[in-house]
Amino acid sequence: MSCGYPETMVEVLLCRQSEADKAEAVTDTEGYRLSYGHLFTLASRSARTLSENYGLSEGDTAAIAPINKSEALIGLYSIWLAGAQAAVLDPLSHSMDLEMQLRQINPKIMITHRGMEEAHCTVAEKLGIRCIAVEELTEKAEGKTPWEGYTRPRSWSPAIVYFYAGIAGRTLPVIHTHSGIAASAHTVVAHYGLEPRDRVFASAPISHALGLQISTLAALYAEGTVVLYTKRGRLNPGHAAEALAASKASMVLGAPGFYQAILRAGYRGHTGLRYAVSAGAPLPRETQEEWMKTTGVELLQLYGMTEAAPLTATLPGDNPPGSIGKPMPGVETRLVDPEDPKKPAEGVGELLARGPMVMKGYGDPEETRRAILPGGWLRTGDILAVDEEGHFYFRGVRKRMLKYKGYPIFPRDLELILEQHPAVARALVEGEPAGDLGQVPVAKVWLRRGAVATREELLQWVNSKVASYKQIRRLEILGEDEQNLN
Repeated sequence: MSCGYPETMVEVLLCRQSEADKAEAVTDTEGYRLSYGHLFTLASRSARTLSENYGLSEGDTAAIAPINKSEALIGLYSIWLAGAQAAVLDPLSHSMDLEMQLRQINPKIMITHRGMEEAHCTVAEKLGIRCIAVEELTEKAEGKTPWEGYTRPRSWSPAIVYFYAGIAGRTLPVIHTHSGIAASAHTVVAHYGLEPRDRVFASAPISHALGLQISTLAALYAEGTVVLYTKRGRLNPGHAAEALAASKASMVLGAPGFYQAILRAGYRGHTGLRYAVSAGAPLPRETQEEWMKTTGVELLQLYGMTEAAPLTATLPGDNPPGSIGKPMPGVETRLVDPEDPKKPAEGVGELLARGPMVMKGYGDPEETRRAILPGGWLRTGDILAVDEEGHFYFRGVRKRMLKYKGYPIFPRDLELILEQHPAVARALVEGEPAGDLGQVPVAKVWLRRGAVATREELLQWVNSKVASYKQIRRLEILGEDEQNLN
């Protein structure tokens, strides 16, 4: 690759910044294309606007709620070129869900998309945070010269903050450095041998590590092209199948549900597809077999988490059914006793992982100390088995987390919202099986002494405050809280 092995994703773009560089960096399925040169020009101008008009500078935080559109990368790179860290928020977040996240990071500005201002800007501006759609930001930057005062971030400085924290069991800021996210991208490139000729179809939301680090940034690190699947509302399987076939992608990444949906919609593969990678949730063996039979391309598995992605993956010809693969380049692993991480485990145990892609830490120092052990070993909270050849297999979780359609749901977050209702003393949220979709959250609630509330009232209370995939599907009121009556 002409850029070598840069330590930051900004250096990748700077290497390709010439306006004469017409190589396509990003395109989305709505047809908006950006070359590397054009992406730098627009991001640089927008960074200048963020600096001069909004006061964004080195050390600040800017929140961004990106959807899978090319403009989202302009927004992300403009934050980095202004010297700030990007807090990447799920665009489905709104109301109390979004407010809790914004209060934790206190950003100087929030960047959203046109049509989403009501859900995002209303909450941000209530907290005194200025808010702008990325499309408006690029329009404000029109006519400005590319900014020579942009920042080249230091490799160890914070680059991305996600809200996830599956290991902690409740939503927390997850902080990654510039070198960490570049290492994630480089690991994917090295494992699959990606090159500038490759086109990577990103079906997963770029507000999550699978869509952003593993798909989008890996494609850019390879100096290739990322094709963002722009989804409006619920997944339309027929549209997704057509978009993938038309993309001429050599690699596609997505959650198991994506592959199941497009197979049902009649996808039969397309010329040039070399890699299909499933991640985000366990891959059913039947789906893996049907994909191979239908397309002639193996459906591979990749395993990782927001705190460290990627960690293990399979390859064509080394893809045992049910396996999540072997450690990827630069990743060290250990299996330990889940109750005592100092004790090694044989065959089955909690996975510890170490590598340059591991997060810097959480926004909570105490939770960081619990998650990252001396020597830089990350407690994943996942129980894995390993065979004699070194292939890992997912066996369960130690942490409190549900997965629905590949999305993470943290029961404690929902319990805390329910417990803010004046009638609720205590709540317990658990997962209920939902077939191949994973688990849906259901709740049990105990009321305060003398309080009155209906099931419908409490469901409306919690579900109006969270993203649609987090909504509680069933709720029982089990009387007054006997534990706290005195």
